[in-house]
Amino acid sequence: MANYLRKKHTKNLFLFCLMGLLTVKNLEASDVYGDDHIARNQSFKHPIFGDIFGIDIFPVSNFVGDSADKQTFFKPSAPYYRNTVLPQEGIDTDKAYYLFDKLYRENHPDIACHYDNLMAKGQPSIPLITHSIWLTNLDAPVDLTDEFVSWFKKSCSMHLASAGWKHYLWVQDQNKLPKAVRELAKEGIEIKEVYATLADEKDFYGLKPIVDNEISQSKFGRAADILRCVILNKFGGIYRDIDYLMTRPFTGLALAYDFFAGIEPPYSCPCNALIGCRPGHPVMEKMLELMARNLNPNTAPAYIEESFRVGGELLKTLCSAVHPLDWTELRSI
Repeated sequence: MANYLRKKHTKNLFLFCLMGLLTVKNLEASDVYGDDHIARNQSFKHPIFGDIFGIDIFPVSNFVGDSADKQTFFKPSAPYYRNTVLPQEGIDTDKAYYLFDKLYRENHPDIACHYDNLMAKGQPSIPLITHSIWLTNLDAPVDLTDEFVSWFKKSCSMHLASAGWKHYLWVQDQNKLPKAVRELAKEGIEIKEVYATLADEKDFYGLKPIVDNEISQSKFGRAADILRCVILNKFGGIYRDIDYLMTRPFTGLALAYDFFAGIEPPYSCPCNALIGCRPGHPVMEKMLELMARNLNPNTAPAYIEESFRVGGELLKTLCSAVHPLDWTELRSI
């Protein structure tokens, strides 16, 4: 798949975009892509929303085969997910992945992102907002690195205010990050303070004490896992991890779909590092409900605690906060 975005911080798990854009006409080249000739040749301008990028994608999905083939590559997480997590959730593994393939085909970008369909759009399905989160120890704050600031600016340059885009960086206290705030404000990026903006505890689905506790223990990644869902559920938009660089516009996805996500290859399930959705989407509401259940020792399934013994804190975090959705429940969404 063409390079839609880059994850600049190397990790063991790789992300690719679930939904792509496919165009079939000879279109006017955009000036936004610089030396990226592939993007230039596959782009076009929407009369309202500006630059839209189309990419060639795999025509047929194979989540059934991929989920089975990955079992030996990512241990213990992949086999634990397939053989323990899904069965304990009452999810038939094979049926779930067959349904995933069916959903992908029924919502395929060949149709949803066809040139004529996108050009006919007068309103986006997903609000044109990007979100990123940066949490730090306020007693000894760590500002964003120059690289993170640079990638943030580059990502925003693909999504212009003149086309209706807004960009939010979520922090605890902007006064603790003077350099980043100053640099990003020059580009029109808005700094949102988490507790000032999300003042209603109902937005947290009962998870605010857990967010507070994770932050107090400097477990910022785990707190951000929850916050991204809270933010998207309330505002909608596209969340990207702070160490992702958007290299081409995501506008087409925001026009075509009211939910999209990346894929975790080890599990062939949606990944929370890149998510787009409308406010109050049922998938996001379900995610928050499941996290509230999983992070409460009185209601969490047995596999949550067992995951810590099997694979340590990382596996427990994956099981608790990056939860398998039962697609048989969500197929009608």
